[in-house]
Amino acid sequence: MPFYLFVFACVEIVVLIKLAQGIGGRAVIGEVLLSGVLGMIILQLKGKDVAKNTLMNVFVGRLTLRSLMRHELLPLVASILLIVPGVLSDFFALYLLARYAFLRPPSTGGTADDTSGTDVAIDVEYKVHDDEPRT
Repeated sequence: MPFYLFVFACVEIVVLIKLAQGIGGRAVIGEVLLSGVLGMIILQLKGKDVAKNTLMNVFVGRLTLRSLMRHELLPLVASILLIVPGVLSDFFALYLLARYAFLRPPSTGGTADDTSGTDVAIDVEYKVHDDEPRT
């Protein structure tokens, strides 16, 4: 695994150098800084939500690894990839953010991977009060 990370870092450096030769060093430095700031903003915005939702789902007992990876950790992984300087990691982070934003199902109150076949129901007692008009 460390070998793959080393190869990935070398490829990132080569791509950054080639991109700087093509469009200029200032533009590449601006892209790296902008993506880092964007990654930190996403990490600050989504970090608390992910921690809260994960703790709540663990407490209730509805947390599966698949739902955690699909719906909770994608923005965090994308934000970390945006903070890491490099073009390939930025493209992969934008792919993860697009997948999170556009491909997630609408929230239904439970986790999106509830495929157990049981309906989630809340029992509530209520009374109907008929208001009769006063004369």
